[in-house]
Amino acid sequence: MIFNYQQFIALLPVFILAFIIVIMMVSIGIKRNHRINATIAIIGLSLVLFSLYFIAKVGVVDLPPLLRVDRPSTFYASLVILVSLLTCLFAYPWLSSIQENREEFYLLLMISTLGGVVLASANHFAALFLSMELMSLPLCGLIGYVFKSHCSSLEAAFKYTILSAIASAFFLFGTALLYANTGTLDFSELGNTIHSSQIVQPLLIAGFCLILVSFCFKLSLVPFHLWTPDVYQGSASPVGMFLASASKIAVFGAFMRLLICASIKNIPGIGAVLSVIAVASMLLGNLMALRQNNIKRVLGYSSIAHFGYILIICIAMQDTKQLLEAVAICIVSYLFSSVGAFGILSLMKMVIVNQDTDLIGSYRGLFWKHPLLAVLITVNMLSLAGMPMTIGFISKFYLLSLGISSHLWSLSGALILGSSIGVYYYLRIIIILYLPPRNFMDYHPLAYSWVSTPRGIVVCFLAACSFVLGVYPQPMIELAQFVVLNA
Repeated sequence: MIFNYQQFIALLPVFILAFIIVIMMVSIGIKRNHRINATIAIIGLSLVLFSLYFIAKVGVVDLPPLLRVDRPSTFYASLVILVSLLTCLFAYPWLSSIQENREEFYLLLMISTLGGVVLASANHFAALFLSMELMSLPLCGLIGYVFKSHCSSLEAAFKYTILSAIASAFFLFGTALLYANTGTLDFSELGNTIHSSQIVQPLLIAGFCLILVSFCFKLSLVPFHLWTPDVYQGSASPVGMFLASASKIAVFGAFMRLLICASIKNIPGIGAVLSVIAVASMLLGNLMALRQNNIKRVLGYSSIAHFGYILIICIAMQDTKQLLEAVAICIVSYLFSSVGAFGILSLMKMVIVNQDTDLIGSYRGLFWKHPLLAVLITVNMLSLAGMPMTIGFISKFYLLSLGISSHLWSLSGALILGSSIGVYYYLRIIIILYLPPRNFMDYHPLAYSWVSTPRGIVVCFLAACSFVLGVYPQPMIELAQFVVLNA
């Protein structure tokens, strides 16, 4: 293999991330300094984000046999890096209150980000497995990072670790069955081999079903969703932000590449299985959220429902460019709303006193003391509900149009029914914000200077984008069309 200039540019984000990880390890070994390590992480992630500009200009680059770097993979990688950068910004004030072991948080986050970037470009089952584990294993430490002060954090870390290991075992067993039947682990070669008459279909279907179990766990799809609300509740808000958005975006990007390259939806029974999972995720995720009093658990069940919605795209599988465009819009919509919601949760630590900031009841009357925060929460909840004039509505419109044009009537009906159920618990949170407060002493006075802080700027910008792109979505649509150009 000859390593050329285009391949070097394609791997530039990986090289930068690996270099930053080594620098951080050396820095921690020499002298612990929270500010220095946070600065290294933020500067490093900014450089990686900037390097993606050069990759977009290069075009499609194959790094046989493991990776394929193109515009969709660059798009998913950019979102992972962006969320990681925002996680550092929101985690810094929270980590400043911890007395020890603050620096390792950024190291774990950077390693997980490296796994997510590689995962977005995986074109081989070996690269897929290694990058997925590289992303998942640091998350086990991040979830349990505050186990000394938060008793449910250790429980969440154990659940995620054990179930993640089981999902990996399913993935490896499924991969072994595929290799035994096809003799290849390359996505494209696998797609060509599947259509040959020499394939033993029962074992092929079994292999893909086992791999599907692993993907369903990572994406929190029913019936492999049970870990999600507990892990979200036990994680700190910045960790929940990364877990709910960056890790799932990277996994879904790899899942889309596998579906398109290997054409596994055309295998008998796979389409029906995906349809059942999508309907169950849309309905059960929303129904379970109705009875939750913890806002992180609500966001957990909401995530289950949202990826059930997005799974409609995988089942439709008509024109590849149209599907990738719909994925890009839905992923951006989910990212804005999810990151915005977890960002506001981290800000609430400065506002609510004598109460658990994760309980929905703690937000009663927030509008009368901190109106801007209440408005930001309202915009995010309306976007997650898919209400008109928000970016979430554009996402739901794309999904419904795709479902109807593909004659997926049961999935379209489940989308409408699930969204209708979701409106109830989102509006419940919004109404609580504007009720008269029980006691004004439950809230700290919050200076308006918080808006000028990095966290304040981010949550305000995300809420503004959710509204502006909901009213005028053309910039987002053009971005999605640019992503799928030459795909």
